[in-house]
Amino acid sequence: MSSRSPAPLRSNLSEAAALRAGFQITRPQNCLITLASVLMGGWLGVHALPVPLWIAAFSAAAVMAGANALNDLWDLETDRVNHPHRPLPSNRLSPRAAAVECVVLMALGLGLSLFLPPEAIATAVFACGCLVAYNRRLKHVPLAGNLAVSLLCGLAFFYGGFAAGAAVPAAVPALFATLYHLGREILKDAQDIPGDRIAPGGTLPLSWGSASSCRLAAGVYGLLILLTPVPYIFGLYGLPYLILVSLLDVMLAWIMFSVLRFPDTQGLRQINRNLKAGMMLGLLAILAGTL
Repeated sequence: MSSRSPAPLRSNLSEAAALRAGFQITRPQNCLITLASVLMGGWLGVHALPVPLWIAAFSAAAVMAGANALNDLWDLETDRVNHPHRPLPSNRLSPRAAAVECVVLMALGLGLSLFLPPEAIATAVFACGCLVAYNRRLKHVPLAGNLAVSLLCGLAFFYGGFAAGAAVPAAVPALFATLYHLGREILKDAQDIPGDRIAPGGTLPLSWGSASSCRLAAGVYGLLILLTPVPYIFGLYGLPYLILVSLLDVMLAWIMFSVLRFPDTQGLRQINRNLKAGMMLGLLAILAGTL
């Protein structure tokens, strides 16, 4: 009897590993940022968190999770070079499982949007269409893919605003998020040059060169730094916003200096990790400035 006991244990370990890989492919940190962005977009308009806003937040997070699975599924060959640790290239998750996960999560996100106002439903449908178009084609069109992802990140704030019935206050964080993500997307492409060479089409760094792309990203962040004090100057956000966003601006200034030195892949990877952390600081700054 004891000789048979290890078999269920191995099976359970295998199932647990597959579940972890299925969770990892959704990039939960990105989904959490999306959820927070939607909540912020709605809260700015009504200073409350009504049920429709929560529905929108979980809807957007589900769509993001499904889109991330789709991204890894269609980027499998390039990820074998750029990100071999991810669930698919490391063979911890099968392409079939990733495809099922993608369809279920995006369908869940769209289904939840049906409980929201018509503007929010249209936004969800548009976002899903753009995400499919991005993964299918736009990611390999210089700058077009970067702009598409950046605009969708900004759109998350409007999604929350539509769900709460007050979308106009979401315009400021939507603009800032679009610029922030545009710089980050360009730098991510510069980081992924080795694997992207084998993909059809070409990214901005492949077309313009890494140095020119890094200069463009630095210019985007320079523009963002100039714009961040404007809401405080016009009285939209209070002093806590200015203090916290100044910390973010210092980080962005350091990143500008770093990328103008044209860092290697490892340096760009660290910069992108710092930028991901900076997203939460930006959200915190706006929240503190409107309390």
